[in-house]
Amino acid sequence: MAAIAVGGAVALGGGGTAAFDGMSMPKFRSTQAAKNPRGVELRAVARWQGRGYKVKIQERSELGSCRDHSYGRVKRFFADHPCRSLHRFLAELRTPRGNTVVVAVSTVDMPDVGSATEFKSLVDRHGTGNIVELPKEYRKYRNVEFTGHRYRSWRDENLVTNIQAEPVGRTPGAFVLGEIIRLGTS
Repeated sequence: MAAIAVGGAVALGGGGTAAFDGMSMPKFRSTQAAKNPRGVELRAVARWQGRGYKVKIQERSELGSCRDHSYGRVKRFFADHPCRSLHRFLAELRTPRGNTVVVAVSTVDMPDVGSATEFKSLVDRHGTGNIVELPKEYRKYRNVEFTGHRYRSWRDENLVTNIQAEPVGRTPGAFVLGEIIRLGTS
């Protein structure tokens, strides 16, 4: 299975949601799974598989501090507001038409709703930094550049999750990339 890789959308500016304007943000049910970083991953994988995508979790990380795995203003934010945990995963999705998409997801568990709200506001702004995406640490996809154009984030109480997708090789249509993001967040 894979894990989380989040926040990377801000790597090149983040907050770029133009490709997903008009898409509804996730409505979580008040279940233990919805409020659990691992639950975010399991739900995303199940949704992708349910739509016919072949999903291979390439890497997962639940180790380290948010400050040690972030950059820019986000890193400085975590110096003053340490997170409780960081869950990242990197998934390789193969579309029904044979295209490959790399998806980076990260879920940050903050101590309270106020700091989670503040973190989400910061990370969604262009050029502020983010959590380092696992592909930067995973040799096979090290050259994938997350542009922030296929990016979404959401907050559920004190959990903040970022998800972004980038094509590898042949580029699937914008609809496919949008669907991958939507299924990973809803």
